[in-house]
Amino acid sequence: MIGISQSSENRAIIDIGSNTVRLVVYNGPPRAPAVILNEKVNAKLGKDLGRTGAIGEKSMRTALAALARFAALLRLLKVSDVECVATAAARDAANGPEFLEAVRGFGLSPRLLSGEEEARASATGVIAAFPGARGIAADLGGGSLELVEIDDAVPGGICSGGITLPFGTLRLPDMRALGTQKFAAAVRAGLTARGWTRGEGLPLYIVGGSWRALALQAMRALDWPVDDPHGFVLDPEEALRIARQFEKGRIDNPDPRISAARIASLPDAAALLVQMVTQLRPSALVFSSWGLREGLLHMQLPPEVQRESPMLASVAAFAKTASVSAEHAEHVVAWTAPVCREDPGDADLHTAACLLSLAAMRTEPNLRTEEALTWALRKRWVGLDMRGRGMMAMTIFANSGQTDIPAPFTRLARKADLERAIGWGLAVRLCRRLTGCSEQGLRTTGVAIRGDALVLTLHESAQPLFSPGIAKDLHQLAAWLGLEPRLESPAGQLLEL
Repeated sequence: MIGISQSSENRAIIDIGSNTVRLVVYNGPPRAPAVILNEKVNAKLGKDLGRTGAIGEKSMRTALAALARFAALLRLLKVSDVECVATAAARDAANGPEFLEAVRGFGLSPRLLSGEEEARASATGVIAAFPGARGIAADLGGGSLELVEIDDAVPGGICSGGITLPFGTLRLPDMRALGTQKFAAAVRAGLTARGWTRGEGLPLYIVGGSWRALALQAMRALDWPVDDPHGFVLDPEEALRIARQFEKGRIDNPDPRISAARIASLPDAAALLVQMVTQLRPSALVFSSWGLREGLLHMQLPPEVQRESPMLASVAAFAKTASVSAEHAEHVVAWTAPVCREDPGDADLHTAACLLSLAAMRTEPNLRTEEALTWALRKRWVGLDMRGRGMMAMTIFANSGQTDIPAPFTRLARKADLERAIGWGLAVRLCRRLTGCSEQGLRTTGVAIRGDALVLTLHESAQPLFSPGIAKDLHQLAAWLGLEPRLESPAGQLLEL
C-alpha cells in the first residue's frame, strides 16, 4: 500500500530576498506541500547596493511594512511553524544587521543565510521536485546567482563546491549597459574566478521568478500544450534561439500571468541565460518552480518522508478531496495490472493516472473530460514530467471511452507511451463500470491475457453485473490490445458474451 504522510498543520516560510519579500503558507502532505497563502512585495532591497553598499531607506520602509503585515497575518492564522530567512541583500548591505534587528521587532526570527546555505537550500528544492535529479541547479535571485551541482548518488544529493555570483536581476541592467561583449566577458570572468568548470553535458535546472517568467513566455511562443512552467524542458539550441530573441526586447504578446515588473526584467534574465547556456553547455534546460523556500521545507522532513514520491503525494491529496483514496486506486490498479503493459518505472504514474481517472467520475458528467484534462495538463504536479502529463491525460481520455490521440499529447509523450496509457484508461473504464470499484466486485471478477484472448472472469455472484454496455467495454479493450474477448467462470467455463 502507498505510504503518504499527511499533515493538517500550517507551516510558513518568509523569504527576505534582494528583490522581493515574500510570505508563503503551506498545508497538505509534507512531501508535496500545497500553497494556501502566497503574498509578496517588490521591496528591491538590493537596488542600491552596487552604488551605496547599503539598503535604501525607501526599500527598507517598504520591506518592514510588508514584514509587519506578514507577522500580523501569521498571528491571525495561528501559524507557529515559521522559518524566516534573509539572503543576498541583507547579507551584503552595510546596514543589513540594522535591518534584521528591525525585523526581530515584529516577533520574527530572521536567519541570515550564507551564500553557500542559500545555494544548498535552493538545490534541495530542485532535488525535492525532481527525485533522482543529476545536473546543475542555477537559482537567479535579485542580488545573486547560485550554482550548485546535484547528484542523487552523493549523500544528500548536493555536491560540494557550489558558488554564489553577483549576477542578480537588480545588478544585470548595469552589467548589460556596458555592451554585449563586455557583459559576456564579465559572466565568463566571474565563473573563471570562482573556478567553475562544471555542467557540460548535464541538465541545467533553472530556478527563480525571472527565469520562470521566461519559461512562461517561451511556452506561449511555442504554443505549448501545458502552461505550468514547472518541469518545462528546452533543448539548448531552442533555449538560445528564444533567449536571444527576448534579450533584444522582442517579446510579442506577453503572457498575462507575467507581471509588468517581470516583463521589464525579462531581457536581462534572457541575456544571462544565453551566457549560462553558452558557458556551461548543458544537455537540456529544466525549469523548476521549487527552489529555496521548498528546499527549506524539505530539509525539515525526516528521511522516510523525503523518500516519498512528490507526484503521488500531491495527486493522492487532490483525489482525496473527491473521496478517492490512494489505497482504493491501488486496488483498481491491481485489478487492471494483468492486462496493462507496464514499465517498471511507471508504477507511481499508473496509480496517479488511475486516481485522477476515478476522481473525474465524481464531477458532473458534462464537465468530466474537460476538467480532468485540465487537471492533467494544467495543474501543478511536482515530480511529474511532460511525458507523465501526456500519459495521465491520455489515460483520462480513454477512461471516457475515447481512443483518438489529440495532437497536443504527441508533443508531450511518444506514441507508444500514449498507446500504453490508452490501455490503462480502457482497463479502468471496464473495471469501474463492471464493479463500481466495490471491494466485493473487485474480488469476484478479474481480467487476464491468455494466449490471444482477453479473458474476463466472473464469479457466479458477479455474473448479473455483466451487461451489453460492459460487453462493449470488454470488446473495446480487447480490440485495442489486439486480442479476442472471452468471458469465463472461475472454473474456466465459457460464458455467453
